[in-house]
Parts: sequence; structure tokens; C-alpha cells
Amino acid sequence: MQEQLDRLLAAAPMPAVALTVFDADTIRYQRLRGVADLTTGRPVTTETWWDLASLTKTLVTLPEVLARFDLDAPLSEVWPPSAGHPVASATVRQLLCHTAGLPATVPFYRGDPDIVARALTTPLDRPPGAEAVYSDLGFLLLGAALGPELPELGAARSGLRFGPVAEPAVATEHCEWRQRIIVGEVHDENAYAMGGVAGHAGAFGTVDLVTAAARAWFADRVVSPELHYAARQRWSGNADGERFGLGWWLPPTRGLGGPRPGPGSYGCSGFVGHRIWFEPAYGYGVVILSNRIHPHRDTRPAFNAWCAEVLAFLSGPAARG
Repeated sequence: MQEQLDRLLAAAPMPAVALTVFDADTIRYQRLRGVADLTTGRPVTTETWWDLASLTKTLVTLPEVLARFDLDAPLSEVWPPSAGHPVASATVRQLLCHTAGLPATVPFYRGDPDIVARALTTPLDRPPGAEAVYSDLGFLLLGAALGPELPELGAARSGLRFGPVAEPAVATEHCEWRQRIIVGEVHDENAYAMGGVAGHAGAFGTVDLVTAAARAWFADRVVSPELHYAARQRWSGNADGERFGLGWWLPPTRGLGGPRPGPGSYGCSGFVGHRIWFEPAYGYGVVILSNRIHPHRDTRPAFNAWCAEVLAFLSGPAARG
């Protein structure tokens, strides 16, 4: 397995990439290669910090929401400031599985700086409980509902932390809005305009910290067994073939699990070039971290094709035999 993964890692089309494969007891494989910042040539190492993008949703925000809120309570009940707004009647469960009726994303950063207030007043596209549309706004609001202690909660549970980070970090995109290459501060513009702390984006971690957080999920050490089971069940879907648990994506959503995901598999992705995928039936999980949008974002097809190769190998007989 190691030789084939080494070959796949060498062929990765991203400037920097980290690949970890683990099971319940051990890390089977972990390697990093490439350049963390093309403007300096600085190499990526195990000490380098990665902008986790939407992995923030599942590794930081989701555990706190599951532990603190009643899934079937309306948002207005768990967070009174939301009362009277369009999203107030949506339940915590609907926000987590993307059926609250919210649009996918809104460029709030281009207007009034009170992004939470603007998210609260955003009209719904559909009534709560209708078909799923993957949305940053639901997790943005859930992060606000958790309150200003969100950074401390995430760090206490996983060691992940919100930026900016002073340590060496992986560069992401040349941001047209900020007019610079983004290094050590969150790429997501809405999260940046919120001071770098948001429920949908903003967390940073090293490869070891992200792997530890993923392994904790895989080993059912994050929330109660009942909530862990609920999080990876199907709660919503849509006509495009997308399926969602609570925070997690289920196959065949956007091909995230590769060409042959196993029964009960689930995972998540991050826009800057990340993927976490769990295969409980096959006994392993995968963490992929990369800067596929460095210095520009027009790289999704090549990244997806490479991830599919990795996952196809891992689910095949050569790796599992």
C-alpha cells in the first residue's frame, strides 16, 4: 500500500498536500510533500498550519452543537436573538442537514460589517424542511448561537484554533478583494470579515491535529454514541443526488467518497482543497489536506480526479486485501 500511495502523492496536482490513512488503532500512512507558499518556495512540514475552510463545520462547530442543543428545537429557542427572523423556525437538525431553506452562500463581506445580523435577515429560498441545499449560512448562524467562546470550545476539544496564526501556514488564493496572497488568515471572505471566527470557516490546524480530530470521530470519541450514530444517518437529500447527515456528507454527494464508497461511509470537504472520508465498513479513514486553490481556484477538476484515484485504490482489493 505504501508504495502506491507514495506514487499517488508524488503525482498530486496541488502545490502542497498531506495524506493520512488511519484505522481505529494506528496511522497506516502519513506523508507530506510540496510547497506551502509558491511566492517563497517554503516547503510544507508537519508543523505547518492549514486553513481548514469548511472542515471547521464538522470538526469544530458540529461537536459543540450536538453536545449543547436540542436537535428538534427551533433556532429561536436555542438562540433567542434569532426570534422574529426568517430562519427562526428552522430547527437545529434542519440547519445541520441543510434543509433550513437558506441560500448556499451570500457575499455579506461586500456590505454592512454586521454579518450575523445580515444572515439573520436573509430571506429563505424554500420553507424549512424542503429539499437540501448545502449552505454556509446555517453553520454561520449556529456558530453565532454558540457565542463568543466558540474559539475556546474548539481548541479545548481538538487543539484546532481560529486564525490568524503566527506560525508558518500554507498559502491559499490570491484574493481579489484583499489584493494579496492569503497566508495564515482565513481564505473565506465572510469569515475574514467576521474577524476570522465563524461557525462555517476560520479554523486552522496542523496535519497531526486534523488527523487526531478525524480519528476521534472515526473512533466514536467526540459525542455520545447516540449522537454519533445520528450524525452519520441520512436526514436530507435533493434531486441532484446529494445526501446529508448532520453536518457530514453521505455518498453519492458530489463524488466525495470516490468511485466505490462503502456502506455507511461519510465525510466532508473544504473549498481550499481538503477532504475527510470515513469508511467504517472497511475499517479506515482518510485525511487529505492541500492548497489546491494556490494561487488561483480553477483547479477543482484535477483535485477531484486525484482524490478519486486515492479513494479508489484504498477501497480496492490491493489496499484492503
